[in-house]
Amino acid sequence: MRFSRIEITQILIAVAAMTLAFSLVFLGRIYWLSSVPAVFDLVVIALIFVSSFVAVVTAFLLHELAHKAVAQRYGCFAEFRAYPMGLLLGIFTAAFGFLFAAPGAVMVSGAVSERQNARISAAGPGTNAILAAGFIGLAVLLGVSPDPIENIAAFFVGDIAFVNLFLGGFNLVPFPPLDGSKIFAYDRVMWVAMVVALVAVGYLGWTLGVVRF
Repeated sequence: MRFSRIEITQILIAVAAMTLAFSLVFLGRIYWLSSVPAVFDLVVIALIFVSSFVAVVTAFLLHELAHKAVAQRYGCFAEFRAYPMGLLLGIFTAAFGFLFAAPGAVMVSGAVSERQNARISAAGPGTNAILAAGFIGLAVLLGVSPDPIENIAAFFVGDIAFVNLFLGGFNLVPFPPLDGSKIFAYDRVMWVAMVVALVAVGYLGWTLGVVRF
């Protein structure tokens, strides 16, 4: 893939801002699900930032890079651009225990067919579904426990899986400008198949006790 200096700068800003936002959300979850002293343990805080960074890189950045890779394969111009107000909104809402953000998107321009456009759109949520399945499997290998402090690594791996499921599912909503609207307009069977696959992965994670909705 080809990256410009402006794009790299905007990616770094978006990743940093979203990592901070997810850290605030994860910190709040640990606070309510465990004893207060554990929240201030340096190991736990370090794990919060690491898991937040991994969640952002996988659920958000790899989602956008999948769009970019497929678009450039079809000869399009494709570069990521951050939304400053969307990033600030993410940090602001995270401080209250939930996250609503519009970190940015890959801007695509060029002549593509409806089929190619649908494939470009499907690359993002498809990547999220695959990553969610992988993290669910990793959490199971680490061992699942109802108390997050007993197995903090598995807890955060499960959260990373959830973030991928959430972002993939949100983007499959068939309303513009979300990815789902383009997939749905081109091939409804393809859209349904992607939704079913994502729901199946989420249900598996929930039944295994890895994903907490």
